[in-house]
Amino acid sequence: MHRVSESRPVPRRAFIAGAAATAAAAACSTSTPRSTRSAAPTTPATEVSSPSSTSPVTPPFVSAGARDRTQVALTFHVSGDRAQAVRMLDLLKAHQTPVTAFIVGTWLEANADLVARFVDDGHELANHTYTHPTFPSLDRAAMTTEVAGCRDVLVRLAGRGGDYFRPSGTTNGVDDPGPTVIDVARVAGYPTVVGYDVDPADYQDPGATAIVQRTLDVLQPGSIVSLHFGHAGTIDAMPELLTALDARGLRPVAVNTLLAP
Repeated sequence: MHRVSESRPVPRRAFIAGAAATAAAAACSTSTPRSTRSAAPTTPATEVSSPSSTSPVTPPFVSAGARDRTQVALTFHVSGDRAQAVRMLDLLKAHQTPVTAFIVGTWLEANADLVARFVDDGHELANHTYTHPTFPSLDRAAMTTEVAGCRDVLVRLAGRGGDYFRPSGTTNGVDDPGPTVIDVARVAGYPTVVGYDVDPADYQDPGATAIVQRTLDVLQPGSIVSLHFGHAGTIDAMPELLTALDARGLRPVAVNTLLAP
């Protein structure tokens, strides 16, 4: 996960390359859930495919959708302060905006009562590991435990494991994460790993104005945007950002809608 840094982060590839550039993520926020984390689930070392995935046929890794669509996907790395999570959910509901929530398993366990809120408000739940480690540094067995652990929490609390996986602890959402990550996700029931091509680095708390401007500077039709729960600046940025999307004729949708045939 990321820690707060100076107000203006060093530009990353998403901003150098324009829209060619997806989360704590960008890595997610490192805020600890309000309640004590439970022990990691006793997931077997062997990988077991989940029968719950109904993802459309897509490549094994995607960082954007088709550029000829008038849609973009707002994706959120979900962890951090519960009160801010509720504020974000309230705002998204008021604006009737569906998002894809890449949820950390331990956070979901600590806030299990919010599962119904996500589902009832029309948001898509997805896998962002169980404890949010620096995923690329793990060996295959540890990767399997992280992906399967979050999947199992999603199945237990939401009824299904979701369609997509996103690695934690990486700031590169553009490049294919490699065959090991792709295969671990596939065997765990996630045929598609989802990155992103727009990253305003909101986890570094640059303020609402910067978040909006950095997003709009590189946004294209079909973009997948990386954002975070647990950051007040992101909440404050959302009304202006949604207004700007509407002015551009772009409709925010969940990833499963963006990638649908």
